[in-house]
Amino acid sequence: MKTPDWTLGLILLTTDLAGASAAPRAPSRARPDATGPDLSASYSFLRAGEAHLHGADVSASFRFRPRWRLLADLSVHSGSFAGAHLEQANFMGGLRRMFAPGRRWQPFAQAMVGGAHATSRFEGTEVLIASQTSWGGALGLGTDYRLSPHWALRGQGDYLFLHSSAGADADPRLSVGLAYRFPR
Repeated sequence: MKTPDWTLGLILLTTDLAGASAAPRAPSRARPDATGPDLSASYSFLRAGEAHLHGADVSASFRFRPRWRLLADLSVHSGSFAGAHLEQANFMGGLRRMFAPGRRWQPFAQAMVGGAHATSRFEGTEVLIASQTSWGGALGLGTDYRLSPHWALRGQGDYLFLHSSAGADADPRLSVGLAYRFPR
């Protein structure tokens, strides 16, 4: 009895697919190397007392333990409030704890110590109203959303605690930007 050509083709295709599923698979796409340093640049919003300040945040981190990274952070904000032009530069360093990564998400928590230098001038002039340096720290949470093996969209929120001779202040800071993870 002669077998139709389509039946023979179906048998060959079925055995080929069965053999392919039993064959070892190529390893799944590896996660990006989390051991290299990273650098991020972000738009940043700081609410300093009643003033709304806009600016930029730049941070870098370096792995020193499997889930821990050393962190350096610099942000600069400015804005106007009640007839004064305000500027604040924050300089901090600390630790970032990375949590178990998902397929695209990499959450983290961070704690930093450092300080801030703030100046205020009469709006439209160079007449200095006040200038002070405060010391303190920040606690924050954030996450990276992986766009490619090296690039991620980063969002984070920090709560800055600053103390100076004028008293204590606690302000929220929100940042959104890009992070680049260098290969090791």
